[in-house]
Amino acid sequence: MKKAISAILVSGVVLLLLSLALLYFVINVFPSQAEEYFSPVFRWSSAGTDWMFYAHPFVLSIALKWFWERYKDILPGGTFMKALEMAFVYGIVAMLPVLWLTFSAIDISPVMVLSWLGYGILQSFVAGLIFATLNP
Repeated sequence: MKKAISAILVSGVVLLLLSLALLYFVINVFPSQAEEYFSPVFRWSSAGTDWMFYAHPFVLSIALKWFWERYKDILPGGTFMKALEMAFVYGIVAMLPVLWLTFSAIDISPVMVLSWLGYGILQSFVAGLIFATLNP
């Protein structure tokens, strides 16, 4: 249990730092995509939900850790390949259907939806690497 909690905490912290780094990367490298977040379909930061951005990596780490423990034995290959397969399974099974609905219901660009899909796959890949390293 102690190993699971430490893996979740390490993954959560790394994913939080990754999200912050990618946020600044997008703002500086793709400013037009970052501008899309000023659309009225998104809440302003004064809505009192900012804490959810910081909690998300930990919630995701808990869910991905459960998935990892349940399916790590059937994922093929070594550390890298297991993490990669976990990332693609998460992207296809969890993210793709939700992003399909999001795109159909909210006025956002296909580029934003694809960037969210790529971001989710990257997050689960990083978490998979951490889990495969700390708890093979």
